[in-house]
Amino acid sequence: MIWNLFRISCIVLCVFLLLGSATNAVEVYNYALGRVPVGTFTNPVAAVDNSTASFATSGKIDESPQFFTIDLGQEIYIGSVKLYWDAAALPRNYSIRVSNDKKNWYTEFSGLDASQGASEGGTLSQLISTRRYTIPSRYLQVYIPIGAAATATQVKIAEIQILPAQNLSFELLEVRPYAVSNQSAIIMYKTSIGAVSGQVQYGRNPNNLDKAAANLESGVINSVTLTGLDPNFTYFYKVKAQDALGNQVESKVQSFQPARANLALEKPVSGTFSNLPPNDPLVNQTKNVLSRVVDGTTGYFQGMATSGSVRAADQQVTIDLGESHPIGSIVSYWRALAYPESFTVRISEDKATWKELSTRINAGEGAFARSDAGDPMRVVNTPSDGTRARYVQIFIEKNSPCFAKHPNWDFVQLMEVQVFPK
Repeated sequence: MIWNLFRISCIVLCVFLLLGSATNAVEVYNYALGRVPVGTFTNPVAAVDNSTASFATSGKIDESPQFFTIDLGQEIYIGSVKLYWDAAALPRNYSIRVSNDKKNWYTEFSGLDASQGASEGGTLSQLISTRRYTIPSRYLQVYIPIGAAATATQVKIAEIQILPAQNLSFELLEVRPYAVSNQSAIIMYKTSIGAVSGQVQYGRNPNNLDKAAANLESGVINSVTLTGLDPNFTYFYKVKAQDALGNQVESKVQSFQPARANLALEKPVSGTFSNLPPNDPLVNQTKNVLSRVVDGTTGYFQGMATSGSVRAADQQVTIDLGESHPIGSIVSYWRALAYPESFTVRISEDKATWKELSTRINAGEGAFARSDAGDPMRVVNTPSDGTRARYVQIFIEKNSPCFAKHPNWDFVQLMEVQVFPK
């Protein structure tokens, strides 16, 4: 009798645990459910009603781009997206994009082919694990470019599910001074998931960090600019950051030494960056254009040089330091609306033989900063091993890839080049 009661109790306990496990396994909320999508699709609510029985239908792909945008109601860490397409009316080329403001969009995936999906209930389904789950996003968009390959002139979505990332932890992975000049420094730090805010506290006394500067750009890679530095002192700093869920992290106190004087300041410059911004009457027309990249300023109207056509010819800036110096680092400042995605930094003693310090540099992967006039910039720090050189060159090969705000722009814009000794 006692043995039977024991066995029954064990069975009940096992069933309870199994039911509990099953319940926990399905408790992943679909953030698309019940939302009111906007875009070019008719009957959009059919794609967020937890059913594949009806469809949201796009406009004609050959006439205009098609998009389907969902407001999640709050910023979340998106882990995966599952789409159910009508097997007879699906795109062979589409993208998934995310945003926090519906103005600046980040492409998760491009060139997706819905015909590669799995057959499921009369539809083809695609489960896509996002790469930017580490960045909290409020808006998700399915985007189909004009003229995209498709199995019909109009495509149909039966359902979209947007699922959050699971088991995330907020940690500091890396903290370092990135671009250190004689008067300022950019501190970059990396977090395991995207920070939504952060700051660097700093000062000359490690026990009294009496100054603070906030993130200029928040995400997984964060950048903070410290200004008003004195090269005669060592500076101490620590990072504090917070994620979208309110979790906070703090680094230990570290230190750095500002660089010595900028060797490139007001030195002779030659090259192809001799153009002014097109169709901009507010830009100073009298100041020598090439001299702007070594004038110590980064203002849009006064301190920026525009290259020639990257499609038509190689583009370069060459700075003559006047005499040979052991080179420690070269910092280039690019306007964030027109920058190269593949350029080379090299040095020379005689302008005949060049040593390449780094090639295929994407300025878009540099630190984020603001110019003297408040314009967004990308800052690239290129270190050197102390090799002596008189000449420093920024070189962009013809037809190299570039980022431009407008499709008709085929130039890049350089705000400043600084050279610091080893």
